[in-house]
Amino acid sequence: MRANVKPLTHWAIYKGYKMRILQRAADEVSGIFTTANGQVPFRYDAIGMVVYLEEQPLAINEYGWEIAQAATKSEQ
Repeated sequence: MRANVKPLTHWAIYKGYKMRILQRAADEVSGIFTTANGQVPFRYDAIGMVVYLEEQPLAINEYGWEIAQAATKSEQ
């Protein structure tokens, strides 16, 4: 079974990125986004719905919208 990339695809469309998938497994996808600033490698955890851009994690929901990250204890 392959990873569900529908949330990732929606997120890429919202951002205006073009996406090329290079590897696809049951729980993870990796590839390259083409952005206005050039190519950016990515990794997508399909189970946790987390996009890793240059190892910076970004959580998305099932519709491809970015989820607000919880405030750190120092900000509270």
